[in-house]
Amino acid sequence: MPGMSSLSVDRAPSSGAGELWSPTPVIEWLILDGWRIESTPDLIEALARRLAGGGVPLWRLFCLVPTLHPVYVGKGYRWNRDDPEIFQGFGEHGVQGLPEFLDNPMKLVIDDGFAGVRRRIPGNYTVGEFPLLDELREQGATDYVCMPLEFTSGERTAISFATDHPDGFSAGDLKQFNDLLPVVARLIERETLRSTTENLLDTYVGNHAGRRILRGQIKRGMVDSIDAAIWYGDLRGFTPMSESMPRDAVLATLNSYFETMAVPIHKQGGQVLKFIGDAMLAIFPLEEAANVEEACARALDAANEAVAGMETLNADRAAAGQPPLEFGLALHVGEVTYGNIGAVNRLDFTVIGPAVNLAHRIEQLCKVMGRRPLLSGDFARACGLPTESVGEHALRGLSRPHEVYAPLSAG
Repeated sequence: MPGMSSLSVDRAPSSGAGELWSPTPVIEWLILDGWRIESTPDLIEALARRLAGGGVPLWRLFCLVPTLHPVYVGKGYRWNRDDPEIFQGFGEHGVQGLPEFLDNPMKLVIDDGFAGVRRRIPGNYTVGEFPLLDELREQGATDYVCMPLEFTSGERTAISFATDHPDGFSAGDLKQFNDLLPVVARLIERETLRSTTENLLDTYVGNHAGRRILRGQIKRGMVDSIDAAIWYGDLRGFTPMSESMPRDAVLATLNSYFETMAVPIHKQGGQVLKFIGDAMLAIFPLEEAANVEEACARALDAANEAVAGMETLNADRAAAGQPPLEFGLALHVGEVTYGNIGAVNRLDFTVIGPAVNLAHRIEQLCKVMGRRPLLSGDFARACGLPTESVGEHALRGLSRPHEVYAPLSAG
């Protein structure tokens, strides 16, 4: 904004330092058409190109967007005039305590309430003040300005602009940046709320179920019958373990087990539906595979990778003087009822049906068979991979015995 001090603790006035807010062609585009862009990186790129095409000597634009995610605290989007694609980076929880954030102008705007930070290079910039600006200076930057984006919730993030023009940004450029801030903030906040919803659904119900929920499948009893490969796994001895270990150690153990199981499932395109205490239910929908053989093969590949991962995990536990983790794992394929089940105001998006029950019963055989994964006859015939029969077994609650199989490579 015109006359903006290098470091100011006052909020940037909406009028642009005493001047009336004016809708420039770029702001008019944001209001009339930019809101149709649903992707934040696409919006950032389009905004940067509009500014540059409108006479602003923009060389670099960066925007930091907060997110509610179990791993990432925020996403960064960077546009450079000479790069064909916008750069996207992710900041993990804890990054706020690292030097790259603590020594960044954005920290002053986001956390310390500064109305803006501007540095003319060389001008009023001292080498070593901000490592980021040292890098930009070496790349040819002559002017840098960082300004706040304020959400309706009161949360703050920031956007920065840099140029390599010999004269830096003009007063008109700075006023335009300041005037477009509230419009950009509303559009990014809208997208942030949408992505937060998706992140939460992906985290708590899985992305496949999340997509169905977002498409409106939210009423109790809204279910589909689908065919799927079914994964049921269970950790052995968890109850005595939880009674003999400190709480934090129990949680760490449970998390390491679930992660060892879930990573291969996601890698092979499966969906983890729920954790039931120390058990886990997942599916590989046939509708997302070329055929039943492919879906079952991916499920079996994931199971074999999980078994190998548990061997590695137990080796690490042994090295640390900890007992091994025992577990069961079974695979079946069949029709399941998939959708909203539960009470009126508390629903679960999951699968039920005889096929799920059979997978659960076969998994319990791992205790006595000493092998995993164990496979149903239907799964063994469908997967197209070498298997061997481990006998016919009576399964609790089922009316007839079932022949059970194991991969030839399992031991």
